[in-house]
Amino acid sequence: MTGTLAATLIDRAFQERLGALLEERAPRIDAAELAAQSTVRLLVTEGLLPTVEGASPRVPAPFDLLRAGELLATVAWFDLASAFSLWCHMMTMLYLAWAEPGSVLREQWLGELTRAERDGSTALATALGHAQTGRPLPVQASGQASGGIVLNGFVPWASNLTERFLVVTPVQSGSDTLVVAVPSETPGVFVEPYPRLLALQATASTTLRFQNALVAAEFVLARDALAFLRTVQPAFLALQASFCWGLAARALAEARGHLRGVNVVFEPDIAEAEAELTAAARALRSLLAQALGSADHELRCRALELRLATMRLACRAVALEAKTKGGQAYRAESGTARRLRESLFLPIQTPTEGQLLWELQRSNWST
Repeated sequence: MTGTLAATLIDRAFQERLGALLEERAPRIDAAELAAQSTVRLLVTEGLLPTVEGASPRVPAPFDLLRAGELLATVAWFDLASAFSLWCHMMTMLYLAWAEPGSVLREQWLGELTRAERDGSTALATALGHAQTGRPLPVQASGQASGGIVLNGFVPWASNLTERFLVVTPVQSGSDTLVVAVPSETPGVFVEPYPRLLALQATASTTLRFQNALVAAEFVLARDALAFLRTVQPAFLALQASFCWGLAARALAEARGHLRGVNVVFEPDIAEAEAELTAAARALRSLLAQALGSADHELRCRALELRLATMRLACRAVALEAKTKGGQAYRAESGTARRLRESLFLPIQTPTEGQLLWELQRSNWST
């Protein structure tokens, strides 16, 4: 990329190469006939998944966050369930970039995630609730003479909870908080039945419970969950904003394609949203280029604001698509109906719209 920052996050070459396949798969993933995680495996097969440089002596190890954002936006153009599952997986990979060089998390588990031999599950939502309200974390840890820790409690909501996963979750250890990676095969780890969801059924999302689950000390990723959350939050939010952007871009393209007859009255609204989409792409590219640097107050606030803006833009764009499609949008099997359902998830995904606003207002930042 040269000159000014690009006004899109869509990878056109990737879109042309796999677009027809992803378009065909989207309704099957929506119907949970295909697992959303299968898209992650497809990307690995095609050599498209960004990787953490596990052999690097740096902490965090290098990771192409901009490439990850482009990939998320392009996948979200086709279906949000796949993009969300991909986001969970890449965030788990990114957490392990903070593991010490030579550690088992870097040497073994990061490799399994990179090859999609197991699915990555991010479960840091409770850390945000702990930071905002001070309530104890729902997973408690007690020490063992062996140096390991025993986990009890639950993660209220996590995704990519498949047969083989690695979940990264905050835990309460006395007055301290830790961030721990837990493999699915750990004795005492239980996945509750998957509930029926309005959308994203294929993401394998449910509650995760720990009953005297013993985890070796080498699986402790950080010893201050709130500090870790602050560090990873800009990247976490920027990548969420990327898949919001991809959904918005597809909806606006569909809406513009139906500007005929009486629908021309919506042209000013679509043009305004498209201008916001272009500005958001430039802002996102800038944020993605910086988000793995120092997580200072200004950077974190920019990330919060951009996540809020792209979420709201996606919801508005999908509503515009539905208005221009008319009755066809009400057909349950239509792409528009799927995007309507997907968009309803965005304001309640952690951080929710309420949490974003609360954080920004507490920071005296513009909204």
